[in-house]
Amino acid sequence: MALALTHTDDAEFLDGLPEQSPGGAARRSGGRRPRGRSTAASRQAVAEATSQLAIMVRSGLDLATALQALSRQCERPDLAEALEEVHSAVTAGSPLSQALALYPKFFDGAYVATVAAAEASGRMAEVLVQLAAMQRGQIRLHRTMRGLLTYPVILVGVSLTVTAALVIFVLPSFADIFEQYDTQLPVSTQALLALSGEIRARWWLWFPSAAGVVLAATTAARTEAGRRRIDAALVLWSPFCEVTRPLYTGRLCRLLGMLLNSGVPILQSLRLVKDSMTNCYYSELCDEMSDSVLNGRGLAPALEDELLLPEAARNMLETAERSGRLAEVANILGDYYDEEAETRMRNAVRMLEPAITVVMGVIIAVVVLSVMLPIFELSTVAGEGA
Repeated sequence: MALALTHTDDAEFLDGLPEQSPGGAARRSGGRRPRGRSTAASRQAVAEATSQLAIMVRSGLDLATALQALSRQCERPDLAEALEEVHSAVTAGSPLSQALALYPKFFDGAYVATVAAAEASGRMAEVLVQLAAMQRGQIRLHRTMRGLLTYPVILVGVSLTVTAALVIFVLPSFADIFEQYDTQLPVSTQALLALSGEIRARWWLWFPSAAGVVLAATTAARTEAGRRRIDAALVLWSPFCEVTRPLYTGRLCRLLGMLLNSGVPILQSLRLVKDSMTNCYYSELCDEMSDSVLNGRGLAPALEDELLLPEAARNMLETAERSGRLAEVANILGDYYDEEAETRMRNAVRMLEPAITVVMGVIIAVVVLSVMLPIFELSTVAGEGA
C-alpha cells in the first residue's frame, strides 16, 4: 500500500513540474531553448546566487523582491539576465520552479524539482540552504581533485617536452661528431639517433599522424560506445575504481537524500539522480532501482550484489528503506563517501607523484647518457692519441 501511494505521489508531483523535452529543456514561454551547457564558472555563480537567495528568503523577503535584488547583485551577465527574467515570470504569477526550468544551463532538472517540492511543502528557505550547501560541496570536491592532479600533469608535460627537445634537437647536433670517429656507439645512442633522424626526415608524416590519432581518439570518446568504454574503465578497472566508486556513490546518495528530504517522491528522485550522473553505469543503476520500486519490490533487489556501490552503502540503504529513514541515511552516506573519495584521491596522488618522477627521471637519464657516453669515449680516445 505504501509503494502504491508513493507511485501516486510521483504522478501528482510530475503533473506539477514544467513540461520538458527529453533533453531537459522547458517548452513553455515561447519554446525557449537551452542557452548552452553548464560550466564550472556558472555552477559557482549559481551556488553563490542560491546562498544569497536563501539568506534573503530566511530574512523575510518575498521571492519576487529577493530575485530582483539578486539579479542586480549578480556579477555574471548571463546569469543576471536569467534571474531578471525569472523575476519577471514570478511577478507575473508563475511558480519559481517553472521559471527556473526555462534556463537549464544554470538550473538542471534536480534543482528545478527540488524547488518545486519546496514550493509544495512551504519550506523554500530550508531547501535553498540545502541546495546551496550541496552545490558548494560538489564544487569544493571538484576543485580539490583538479588541484591534486595539476602537479602530476605538469610534471609529465615538462618531462616529455624536455625529452623530446633532447632527442629531436640536441642529439642530432652530436651526430656529425660521432660520424667523424670510427667508434662503436652504445645501443641506446644508435636507437635514439635513428628515432631522431626518422622524425626530422619525415616530420610531415609523423606530426599529422599523431594529431590524427589524437583527433580520432577524441571523436571516438564522444560516441556512445566510446563513452561506455571510458565509463567502464573508470568504475571497473583498478586503481581508477578505488577513487571513482566512492565519488559516484557520494554524489548519488547526497542528491537522493536532498531530493527525498525536500519532499520529492522516490521515483522522481531516482529519475532526477539518473539525469545528474555522468557515468552511464550509475545511470543504469538508477533505472534498475526505479524499476524495482515501481514494481513494488523496493530498492533491495536492485542493490543486491551491486558492485558499483560499496557493500556498506548497500546494506545501509536497504535498512534505511525498511525503517523509513532513507533520506536521512542517504545524506549521511553522501557526506561520508565524498570525504572518502577525496581521501583516496590524495593517497593515489601521493603514490603517483614519486612513480612519475622515477619513470620520467629514468627516461631523461637514458637520453642524457646516450649523449654523454660517446662523448666520454671520444675524449678518452683523443687523450690516448695525444
